[in-house]
Amino acid sequence: MKFIFLGIVQGLTEFFPVSSSGHLYLLKRLFTIKEDYSSFFILLHIATLFAILVFLFSRLKLLFNKKLFPQICLITIITGVIGLFIRHYLKVFFDNKYLLAVCLIINSGILLSITNKYSKRNLESLGLKDSLIIGLLQSISLFPGISRSGITIAGFLKRGFSPDSAFVLSFLIAIPAILGAFVLEIKELVHTSISFRENFLGFLFAFLSAFVALGIVKKLLIMRKFKNFAYYCIILSLFSLFV
Repeated sequence: MKFIFLGIVQGLTEFFPVSSSGHLYLLKRLFTIKEDYSSFFILLHIATLFAILVFLFSRLKLLFNKKLFPQICLITIITGVIGLFIRHYLKVFFDNKYLLAVCLIINSGILLSITNKYSKRNLESLGLKDSLIIGLLQSISLFPGISRSGITIAGFLKRGFSPDSAFVLSFLIAIPAILGAFVLEIKELVHTSISFRENFLGFLFAFLSAFVALGIVKKLLIMRKFKNFAYYCIILSLFSLFV
């Protein structure tokens, strides 16, 4: 049940704009988890990647669109370079509950900054300036409490993209980002004490919950209710201070 629960939480929070890493650090403190579940959570990230591939199956060809491909590569490179710096020099601070609380408040501010007046830029209008900004924003999401989906969707919306374009672009650029993180952490999969059954159940429920989360996020974007997640982040920020 513990691994099923962790799979569901990871799947939902990976795509809801509420920060999956923030929930992970909070759960570790809440349930005093001392075991090293690094390999398990790497597996859950692959499950969420599969959910994106299935959900956006008809749009995957856009990854190789002659206009989008270089921009997606640029976003990935910027995210990777800044992400490696954060991982190497700042990860030691990630367990600090005050950092988590502050980042959750920042995340809520990002969501609340989204207006209900959406523009109509399409996917292929993604340009150099957009890519530089989104690459930087996506790298910031490495901090626990900052949602990758939330900050990138907000970024695309503020750059004038339509809700559908912002949704598709946000999760298309997640594919190389998740793959890159997997490559960096793949060695952890060799050193796992978790059984095949526990891994499988976590993977399955992470995939299912992530697929459902994608549908909900898209619907809320269209309904202009995406920023409502901000209030949850504010409550979670206050709660994290007492755990």
